[in-house]
Amino acid sequence: MNNLSNISRIRKFISAELINSGLLDVYTTYWLDMENAYLEAGEKVNKNLLEKFFIDYLTIQNNGIITKKENLFANFVDFYQKASRFQDKEIIIKNIFRYSVYYRKITFADISDGDIRIKIKKINAYNAKDAYPFLMEVFEDFEFAHINRAMLLEILDTVIGFIEERNSKKPSQIALSFAGLSTEINKMLILKDYTPKFIVDEAESKSSNTINSLTGA
Repeated sequence: MNNLSNISRIRKFISAELINSGLLDVYTTYWLDMENAYLEAGEKVNKNLLEKFFIDYLTIQNNGIITKKENLFANFVDFYQKASRFQDKEIIIKNIFRYSVYYRKITFADISDGDIRIKIKKINAYNAKDAYPFLMEVFEDFEFAHINRAMLLEILDTVIGFIEERNSKKPSQIALSFAGLSTEINKMLILKDYTPKFIVDEAESKSSNTINSLTGA
C-alpha cells in the first residue's frame, strides 16, 4: 500500500469508509466526480493538482499548519476520523467537494464575474499559491452570503496589497502570513459592522442553490 500515490491511498480509504457505511451514492456523486474533474484539469496544468488541493484543504482544517506531502495520507485520515466523530460522513464529503470546486475556480480563475476574475488572475500572476487556503475560505463566505460582492473585492484587494508588499521585502523582513492576514481581515470586517465569519455546521443543505454562483451556472 505504501507504493500507492497519496490520492490512491486516500481514495481506497474513503471508498471503504463510505461503501461500508451504505453511502455508495455519496462516493460516486461527489468523490468520483471531484476526482474526474481534477483528472481533466490536471492534464492542462499539473497531474498533482488534486494532491495540492488536499494539502491546502488540510491547512485550513489544521489552523494554518501546512501538511507535508509525505504526511498527507496520515493527516487526511486523522482529519476524517476526528471530523466523523461529530459530523455525518456525507457532510464531510460534501464539504470537501465544495472546497474542491473553489480550488479549481481559483487555480484557473474560472469565474464569470469579470472584476473578481481579474483580481484572482493578478494573485495567480504573482504565483501566490500559499494564499489558496485563505482564498477558499473567502469564497466559502461569499458562497453562503456571509460577505457580499463589495466585501469580497475589498478582501481580494487586501490580499493583492499584502502580496505586493511581501514581494518588495527581503525574506527576513516578512513576518505576516496569510493565517495572520485572515485574522486581520476578520477584525476589519467586524470594525466595519460586517457580518463576521463563522462556521457553517450544515453547509451542504444550502449549497445546492449557491455552489455555481461564482461561475453563473
